[in-house]
Amino acid sequence: MEIKKKSTILFLGDCITGWNRNMNDPDDLGNGYVARISDAIKNYRIKVINRGTDEHRTIDLLNEYEENILNVKPDVITIFIGMNDVWHHFAKGVETTNEEFEYNFKTVLERIKNDLGVPVIIIEPFIIDITPELTIMRSELWQKVDIIRRLAREYASEYIALDGSFASACIKHDPTFYSLDGVHPTEEGHKFIARRWLRNIIVED
Repeated sequence: MEIKKKSTILFLGDCITGWNRNMNDPDDLGNGYVARISDAIKNYRIKVINRGTDEHRTIDLLNEYEENILNVKPDVITIFIGMNDVWHHFAKGVETTNEEFEYNFKTVLERIKNDLGVPVIIIEPFIIDITPELTIMRSELWQKVDIIRRLAREYASEYIALDGSFASACIKHDPTFYSLDGVHPTEEGHKFIARRWLRNIIVED
């Protein structure tokens, strides 16, 4: 996918996207994969906006659509969401059914298409199998990933398939190299996500 110079790229998602971001500073990018992407493309005068927020699920993406998407008017949008829709079910007993998940995500994508008509890059949520509990959680995540992949075929300009990529990378490195708990990336995990995003993107001269 090609992105033009001087574009504005909006990143949306949960705490992985908003890693250590100062929520009171709209210009702060945090120090996760978004900041690394921004550093890599800074010579192209591309503006990067990060609206990743701790605990966010697809319902939050939908509820905050006007504030975090429509009002920003970006040229490109990256969405990395879905893990908390599963995590909250196991950790807090708050379930997002597959039907609710698809409705939330599809509605956001449909609104972006109709209101803004800009390219959307979707990043696939992942689990690195470190504990038996995560292996059990994976079965529910994969139901959500199937939905995301189906929606991506209809709405996305680019799809970053992280789960399989991390599985391949963990053949050469211990899984804890990329995540200590199987969900939240280490510094190396954030670098890995940034590299995967950048590998799919070309900035036009």
